[in-house]
Amino acid sequence: MKFKLGWLSFGFFIFYSFQQMTWSIGNHLNNGDTIFYFLRGKAGLYFPFHMLVWFLSVLVSYSLFYILFYRYKQKTAAILCYILIGIPLMIGIRYVMEEVILFAIKGKHNYSADMLIPLRYFIDNIYFTIYYSAFGIVFFFIQLNNHQQKMQNQLLLKSRQAELAFLRSQINPHFLFNSLNNVYTLVYQGSDKALTSISKLSELLRYMLYEEEQKVALIKEVRYLQHYIDLQLMRYDFVPATKINISLPADCTLRIAPLTLIPFVENAFKHGNLRDENIPLVVDPSFKWRNHSI
Repeated sequence: MKFKLGWLSFGFFIFYSFQQMTWSIGNHLNNGDTIFYFLRGKAGLYFPFHMLVWFLSVLVSYSLFYILFYRYKQKTAAILCYILIGIPLMIGIRYVMEEVILFAIKGKHNYSADMLIPLRYFIDNIYFTIYYSAFGIVFFFIQLNNHQQKMQNQLLLKSRQAELAFLRSQINPHFLFNSLNNVYTLVYQGSDKALTSISKLSELLRYMLYEEEQKVALIKEVRYLQHYIDLQLMRYDFVPATKINISLPADCTLRIAPLTLIPFVENAFKHGNLRDENIPLVVDPSFKWRNHSI
């Protein structure tokens, strides 16, 4: 999570300006004051200065929670430092900015003499300090929540990628070597099926190794499943007892996690008895389990 000074500044500018306008409208309705007086005349000259005073308070509160709460994971320390150090520090910043620097500019204190007594000044400013600095704290927790949500999504994505990688690793490596040997035999014999077999094996391997989408079209999965079955059938020197029907309608829009179906078919070829005509290997979504499909 990055220290977002730019967004914090922009957000506080909008917040402070909106608050000043609403207060000005309220004063106009209640007391007849000029609307937006804070932007006119001398008051308008000091508007950026006062906004800077409270923005520094926002920055202090945001920084405390960013460093202690986020960086060092010290939640209790962040709260205690805000109360015991942050609030007095922010009040001190306001005093220096308004009663020292601003006084040197315009020759007039923002507070009356009796309110400049340290204890009274401190107590009076607790409310304003908490009010404005709360913006920095709220901004921090919104940013933290978004960051945690983003990290959670990244972890979920990595978990799915790991699951997919594990699924790929489960594809029997003997299938690859057997397929290569079969292709070699076809090439050696000059069979017309050699080029087709090489093409199917190439597409299947590309799909196994480089497909990164979380969900692929079911039609695409089935197409590569058919390539897998065709390559498996090349291994046998007899006609395997199979009943395969995995055709789908052209307008099928269903999606599925990649490589979901191949392990089932691989196990069927691995453990099934393909010489038994009475109990053939069946790959058919519509086939019933009572018919002893594998």
